[in-house]
Amino acid sequence: MKTLNIGVIGIGVIATTKHIPNLLKREDVKITMLCDLDTAKAEKAKEELGLSDAVVCADYKEVCTNPDIDVVHVCTANPSHYEITMLALNNGKHVYCEKPMALTYKEAREMVDTAKAKGLKLTSGTQWRYNPAPMRMKEMVRNGEFGDIYYVKSSQLRPRRLPAYGVYTSKAGNGGGVLLDGGPHSIDLPMWLTDNYDVASVYGVTFDKMKNFPEGNDLGPWDPENFDVEDTAFAMITMKNGMVIYMETAWATNLQQSAIGVVAEIGGNKAGADMVGPGFENHVRTTKIVDGKLTTSTEKIEEPMNMNEYDILHWIEAIQTNGDPLILPEQQATVVRVIEAIYESAATGKVVNFD
Repeated sequence: MKTLNIGVIGIGVIATTKHIPNLLKREDVKITMLCDLDTAKAEKAKEELGLSDAVVCADYKEVCTNPDIDVVHVCTANPSHYEITMLALNNGKHVYCEKPMALTYKEAREMVDTAKAKGLKLTSGTQWRYNPAPMRMKEMVRNGEFGDIYYVKSSQLRPRRLPAYGVYTSKAGNGGGVLLDGGPHSIDLPMWLTDNYDVASVYGVTFDKMKNFPEGNDLGPWDPENFDVEDTAFAMITMKNGMVIYMETAWATNLQQSAIGVVAEIGGNKAGADMVGPGFENHVRTTKIVDGKLTTSTEKIEEPMNMNEYDILHWIEAIQTNGDPLILPEQQATVVRVIEAIYESAATGKVVNFD
């Protein structure tokens, strides 16, 4: 296989804990460029991650236009995703763009259409689907174990885990709040589980009730004076086949949820299932009729799986084999459209109907 030269743009937490370490697990990959406005940060990552041959730069255009780069990973703040991805695609690069893929559906569709027209791969980072529990629930869906699925819920209500670093609490810097952070995972997971991205309507509400209460945050205190985004969002998403998705996501609440990540539950006319703790990522609890009695059982999935590794390694495999990425860009464009609709609904108090 060809060795793929990769440029990573935005050398923050997501790049240094998810992208770069897992890219380095493949022998057919070489990280040749690290780009960040703060070049000292990139130099530190270069040293700590053993990337002695990587070139460090501050201008993403140097990465996107470099003829030797095959793949670009965009790990920057949300408002720059579209601009950087489009430049990379128009210069013949495959692109992994972190979630959300764009800030508007129009931008996301342009990204998808450009990648398709140029025969390039494009994906985005909703890797929470690849924990063992949702993978098992996906298998149950495929096997028809739930029967007619009419209700799916996804939840990520963090007690106090707001990312206080960077630009997360700034609308100008981040484009929005928790809907652009946890929201893509919470929206994508139920749609992926049921293989249903055909949305009929969205009703959403958002809150910033916690912005003046920064005490006790796991990721450090935030500045309430620099906080103009939502910290909590709820949405009812009705699909064209009548199925309803209830989505809830929050950075900071006075509620205890057993998981930091996204948990899901599925309701069908034959069975229901949810993810339970401890170890929500690999425990599935199923309720159904057995011998005429309502019976509940919990299964622990023993097979280990790292969602980030699974995501990144399969992304590179798709490029090398000219296959489809596991996380399809069309799916992520729909996620962006739903986020856009939640904001609109929250602002107007009305249901947003899709075509």
